[in-house]
Amino acid sequence: MFKNVTVVTSFSEDGWDTYAKDMIWSVAENFAPEIKVVAYYHDFDITTKELPESKNIEYRNLNNLEDMLEFRERFKEYDGTMGGKAIYNFRVDAIKFCHKVFAISDCAFGMVESKENPGWLVWLDADTIITKPLSRGNLLESLPSETDLVHLGRNNFTYSETSFIGLNLESQVPVDFLGDLLGAYLSGELFQYREWHDGFIFERLLTIYKAHGLKYHDWTGHIDIKSMTEGKQAFESFPLSDYVEHKKGSKKKNNLEVSPDVNGPARYKQIGRMIEIYKPNSIVETGTWNGGRAIEMAMAAFQHVDEVTYTGYDLFEEATEALDKTELNSKAHNSLEAVEARLNEFAGAMESQGKTFNFTLFKGDTKKQLKNTKVDFAYIDGGHSEDTVNHDYEMLKESDVIVLDDYVSKDENGNDPGEEFYGVNKIIEKFEGRKKVLPSQDRIVEGGITHLAVIINNDNIPDIPENFTNVPIVIQPRDCMPKEDIQNNVKQNTKIINKWVGRASPNDEVALIVSGGPSTDFDKVRSVIKMEGEERTKVVCVKHSYPTLLKEGIPPWACVILDPRPIEGISTHGVPRKDLFKKIDKKTIFMPASMTDPSITKLIKKKTNNIIGWHAYTQSLQDNQKDKLVNNAVKVKEELGIEEGATMITGGTCAAMRSIGIMHTLGFRKFHLFGYDCSFPEPPEEEKEKLLEDGKPKYLKVGIEDKEYWTTGELIAMAQDCEKLFSKEDVDMKINFHGEDTLVASCWELSPVHKLKHYHQVLDL
Repeated sequence: MFKNVTVVTSFSEDGWDTYAKDMIWSVAENFAPEIKVVAYYHDFDITTKELPESKNIEYRNLNNLEDMLEFRERFKEYDGTMGGKAIYNFRVDAIKFCHKVFAISDCAFGMVESKENPGWLVWLDADTIITKPLSRGNLLESLPSETDLVHLGRNNFTYSETSFIGLNLESQVPVDFLGDLLGAYLSGELFQYREWHDGFIFERLLTIYKAHGLKYHDWTGHIDIKSMTEGKQAFESFPLSDYVEHKKGSKKKNNLEVSPDVNGPARYKQIGRMIEIYKPNSIVETGTWNGGRAIEMAMAAFQHVDEVTYTGYDLFEEATEALDKTELNSKAHNSLEAVEARLNEFAGAMESQGKTFNFTLFKGDTKKQLKNTKVDFAYIDGGHSEDTVNHDYEMLKESDVIVLDDYVSKDENGNDPGEEFYGVNKIIEKFEGRKKVLPSQDRIVEGGITHLAVIINNDNIPDIPENFTNVPIVIQPRDCMPKEDIQNNVKQNTKIINKWVGRASPNDEVALIVSGGPSTDFDKVRSVIKMEGEERTKVVCVKHSYPTLLKEGIPPWACVILDPRPIEGISTHGVPRKDLFKKIDKKTIFMPASMTDPSITKLIKKKTNNIIGWHAYTQSLQDNQKDKLVNNAVKVKEELGIEEGATMITGGTCAAMRSIGIMHTLGFRKFHLFGYDCSFPEPPEEEKEKLLEDGKPKYLKVGIEDKEYWTTGELIAMAQDCEKLFSKEDVDMKINFHGEDTLVASCWELSPVHKLKHYHQVLDL
């Protein structure tokens, strides 16, 4: 039996005039009558527009959603310009991209509430065109049965292509997923992430949900950066593309637009960090492309200087297919006029901030255009043929710092892209002065790894610091277990537990939290307790560290539990769960989450009455998914036994991270963290290749900086949570991290929070 299929989209007036009207008219012409379309519009009166006569298209005004209006007003400065203070950056434009989130969640929740069999909800960007008649059956071909969610992944990208998302609303999991997505906006949680658009938040939730059993289908996970820069988009590589064209990027831009910035390979982040170290006034770049890298380098330089002179070289519109082949180029090209317009706009924005950005662009082959030049910082990433790379280097070799892209090394399988890609390698091998090839995990489609290589000519400037490079964690999420019946657990626990965590005013006491990692130095724990004061310090632990703390003579003030699995069985640390509570200190407050398996709660209850529960924030508890989250309190279903307005704890994927959330809710602002390792010593050789039931590796090796760590999918999720916490500079907590030679220790060393200085240093007192 066919499922119902509803398509939802949204657009502004500018969007309507530019592309959405074409989509709507093509829908009216080509969609079968049984496919309903819900079109959300905002900030204009759609009745003033010429609309097609179609019974299956419903128009809804997003401005009728109070939550959306409140969000836009509350966070209006987060518009990609920080309220007009910076050049526009779509990655931090929460306002523009919030409309998609509010539209799809409003539509989904309404369908679930009003229909017994809601079927599939498909999000489709409004910059799409239906090119030929499309039936429900045709649409269902892109929505594999027995899945919760369908999406378009992209290899080596930090987020999926979200022009198409399929949600099976007859499963609770996608409803919960949308609830968490909406909750990230209503609560302001999205601003804890480094990017604020819907795609990034979607991918973050997707990673977590995949690790907890989400049944998903990825049509296009093979799409990589090389394919995108050649103009190939994820949308073009799945079944629906036979009927729908996605008019993205260059397909919908005018002559004065440039190719969109892409969140490219991780190694490019190293360029900005080098700029911050060497503080150049003059910069040359071969391979300007869309001007995005020029802006990024200038912004990094402006952290330390007030004037930057940039010179860029590119083929621009002189590029030909034959020349691209010779130069091993893969990116689509931009016009000189368009890039000049972009850089002029940037220069104007900087001038308003008291900064001067001077720039000159040269069009054509660098072998003709680039002459002998000496600058503070040279970045070579133009033509990739050996002749061109050699020429560009010879013309810039007197510069203080020279960075060459595309140094090539073999991958773990011994593959590389071929001899023609080794131009940079030959230069670096011949150079006899100070040089360094930066670590990288950026893969080449043809095989191999590509790096940045650095040459330093000026004796008066330092080498690149040993701890400089930061290779991001490579995430390989895995399914850890089937999703438990959360509501059933909550129903039972609310009958067993009589006292619950609630919000409290800030205090001056100290929360010392011990997770289960082996790096914990218990002598250090004792010294911190003594330093902070025994009465002021509350030792909190997770269940795996509880027996060890008792053995060390450090009875915890509280033990936090977040485990939906029964008491019978082996824990993730290889310990029988029951044995973790064989011996207890009756002074310890045990804090099981309401979603904890009741068998654990009952076992503890037999040993002590010192139990205080807490509620982990999850959409499945809500009575009405449209109810907004206010001060971490939601209206929950009465049959669960949770009082209206109960406090919900957010903050991460595991007990260690939620412990921080609990103590913060209780008013603690100073924290000492121990055992937050997220890594372990190298497993035995026979264990390294061990696979999980789903065929994915149990053990993973990840890199950060020039270090590598063994870990698991679950621990990586925790590491991401730690990284997010450590990156929030304005967090109202004082965090002290303890531990060495672990994955999270490396995250901590590189974090903005760790690098914050005492006011004596800030004020130079």
